[in-house]
Amino acid sequence: MMKKLTIIAVLFIGAVPALMASNADNFKENDPIGWMMAIISMSVVFSALLILFLCFKYIYPLFAWCGLKMKKSAHRKKQFEQITDRRAQLQRNMKVIEKSSGKEVDDAELAAAIGTVLFLYADGMHDQESNILTLAPGNSAWTGPGNNQKRSPIRRF
Repeated sequence: MMKKLTIIAVLFIGAVPALMASNADNFKENDPIGWMMAIISMSVVFSALLILFLCFKYIYPLFAWCGLKMKKSAHRKKQFEQITDRRAQLQRNMKVIEKSSGKEVDDAELAAAIGTVLFLYADGMHDQESNILTLAPGNSAWTGPGNNQKRSPIRRF
C-alpha cells in the first residue's frame, strides 16, 4: 500500500511541472505581448477588492446588527428575570403582611400606600427655597492683588 502511494506521489510530482511548462508555453504562444495576462491579473485584483468592499459595506453591518439584537435580547431576558424575582419577593412580602395584620391586602391598596410613602419621603427631602441667588464678593488666593496682571511700564522719551 505504501509503495503504491509513493509511486502515485512521484508520478504526480513529476507531471505537475511538465503540465505547467506546457501551459506556460501555450500561453506564451497565444499572448506574446502579455495583454491577456495583465487583464486577467487586474480582473482578479479588482474582483477581490470588490468582494472585500461588499463584505465591509453589507455583511459586517449585518453581523453588527445581529450582535446588537442578541445583546438586547440577553438584556431583556435579564430584565425579565429581575422583574419576576421582584414580583416573587413582593408576593412573599404580601404574605408576611397578611399574616401579621390578619386581613387580606389588595394589590391596589398596597401600591397606593407605597406610592404615598415615596411621595412624602421625596417631598420632605427638599427645602423651600426663595429662588434668589446671592453672590457675595470674597477674597481668595485667586482674587488677591498680587495675582493680577502687571501694568505696562510707562515709557518716557
